[in-house]
Amino acid sequence: MAFFSLHKANLSLTSLLLAGALLLMSGISGCSSNDVPENEEILATVGDFEISKTHYLNELQRVNARAGYALNLSPDMMESVLNSRLNRYVVVEYAQDKGWDREPDAVYEKALIERKSIMEEFERRFITDHVQVTDDDLRELFYRVNTSVRASHLYARNRQEADSLHALLQQGRSWEDLASDIFRNPDLAQSGGDLGFFTVDDMDISFEETAFRMDIGDVSAPVQTSRGFSIIKVTDIVTTPIITETQFAEKREELGMIAREQQTELATRRHLRNTIEAFEFDSDLVEKLWEDIKNDPDGYLSHNPELNRLQVNLSEDVAGQTLGELNGFVFTTDDFLREAFYTSFSQRQRTENLNDFRTQLKAMAYRAHALSAAREHPQYNSHYVQRTIEETFYNYLNERFSRYVEQQVEIDDESIRREYEQNSEFYVEPLQLDMAEIVVTSEQAANHVWNELQSGADFNETLRRFTADPAARETNGRLGFIPIDRFGMMAPALGDVQPGDYAGPFQITGSRFHIFKCMGRVEPKQLTYEEAVPKVREVLASEATEDLKMRIIGEARDRFNATVFTDRLLSIPKQL
Repeated sequence: MAFFSLHKANLSLTSLLLAGALLLMSGISGCSSNDVPENEEILATVGDFEISKTHYLNELQRVNARAGYALNLSPDMMESVLNSRLNRYVVVEYAQDKGWDREPDAVYEKALIERKSIMEEFERRFITDHVQVTDDDLRELFYRVNTSVRASHLYARNRQEADSLHALLQQGRSWEDLASDIFRNPDLAQSGGDLGFFTVDDMDISFEETAFRMDIGDVSAPVQTSRGFSIIKVTDIVTTPIITETQFAEKREELGMIAREQQTELATRRHLRNTIEAFEFDSDLVEKLWEDIKNDPDGYLSHNPELNRLQVNLSEDVAGQTLGELNGFVFTTDDFLREAFYTSFSQRQRTENLNDFRTQLKAMAYRAHALSAAREHPQYNSHYVQRTIEETFYNYLNERFSRYVEQQVEIDDESIRREYEQNSEFYVEPLQLDMAEIVVTSEQAANHVWNELQSGADFNETLRRFTADPAARETNGRLGFIPIDRFGMMAPALGDVQPGDYAGPFQITGSRFHIFKCMGRVEPKQLTYEEAVPKVREVLASEATEDLKMRIIGEARDRFNATVFTDRLLSIPKQL
């Protein structure tokens, strides 16, 4: 049985049920002329698009946040932000003029975006708006932040396998024997499925929620996670000994955000599970449908973006029949073929047996029910949803434009050689470090590991005892050679490290601390022409693509009459 990592595997409802849909890549910060409030001052226009003062200020706030709230509000900067936003809509006009928005793939993507937007509205109306975080929740989370749990698990792909494993444990089979049987990963098989130490936000939320409510030695019932099912055994718990009210108060705001995110995820999973359990499915019909799919696998795995459902050959006693019902909502085989059409190929491909198919079908039924419920909700904001769909689709058209420009660029060999000869000093292979790392989940643990290593403890043995990354035991934490610039903010501290040296601890995220051992070092070197060709080509292609992109946008601005009202822009007070 394969091992699926549980570390940081939290998935939203939309991710679980609409895999393959585009992420909502930006907020609503521009709109068509029909969306501009009456008497709102307009700062720029192009085609049917208008950018109002309010929308511009929202965008300026986002840019300022990305700049660490240190944006210099000079006239040039303010106009640059506005032009950047305006160019986005110039590209949309250009794309629509070329008909890219009407291509079959684009129509399919827009349908995915629509469904994702409605699912987000469903989450908001039926789940997120009802989540409440209490003071007790914050205190429990604060305790967990200051606690590390060590656990082992037995993994199963589905409920049937998980229940069988649990029954074998209750009948007296040893945990170690079962782990040896089910894990292909030799380290997990030999360690009894040991996952090492973890703390808040390191693991799948359902796994974390169960493990933190257990005592040392406890064994759980099967727990459903985003990757399957786990039976958990807690083997150790380490808690920071002194936790004060002052520390709690300092962390309260951050704890509130984490707690709300976790509570929302748990509420989402409960809603999914409870709704599916409440559905009344026709088991015999589901089996017949599965037989039809096995008889026509090409139909089930095909994809034609010009259609709106899969073209699977269904037998007469299956076609058009009702697969499941819930409170008056009906899910038919026709609905199934439509939902399958909007389910990613990789998900459909993973359906290997009847149990897999049942799970997938139930998820599709839930999704269809959720889409219907969202549209029928009395507070469903169709105007907001439509704006969300349009703005997200504009991102798709901008990406389509970028791909189009990239395809126009060709870099010849003469240009590459000329660039190398003129700027060879820039084409250097940077310092590379061969590093191994130990990852732990608290500052206390990091300091303890560091002190042990400085006292002469063996690195590999220390890693096996303390790492929070179970896969690292198999590789002894080895990362291989990595260019120094890929270490980010740690790079200055690692520049002089020599083989055998330790470096750290480094706090990469809120609860992850890294200690490195240098295993090897390759000094920087000048690249020969032959070695530099790929890098030179990449640099020239990037420059040429950006130049061509701005030239096309400039021509499109003239063509679609893009206008910036600079006087109105500069009259805005210079403050955020």
